[in-house]
Amino acid sequence: MNAGKRGERLAAWYLFFHGCRILERNWRYGRYEIDIVARERRTGVLVFAEVKTRSNTSFGRPADAVTAQKQLFLTRAAQGYLKIRRDPDAITRFDVVEVYTKPLHIVHIPGAF
Repeated sequence: MNAGKRGERLAAWYLFFHGCRILERNWRYGRYEIDIVARERRTGVLVFAEVKTRSNTSFGRPADAVTAQKQLFLTRAAQGYLKIRRDPDAITRFDVVEVYTKPLHIVHIPGAF
């Protein structure tokens, strides 16, 4: 398993144990993809999470790789998700989950953009 897939698995585990129900992993809408779609159990907020896995911060924090273009693509995928699931009025949030592999450490950034 490559580092990215392992990071997504760890991020899903982290979100689950911090109160989210995982609805989808690697959900695609055309050429766009959302790493994790989850719903917070306590609030009902629908979370679209982008996972970035790195071994270190030599090239900056993993969240720095979520550029304006990537945010646009995630937004389009989320719009597609809401359209297909017929849930246009859902309260939503875009999070970034940073997974560091050496040593293993996870940073969750709710409402990253």
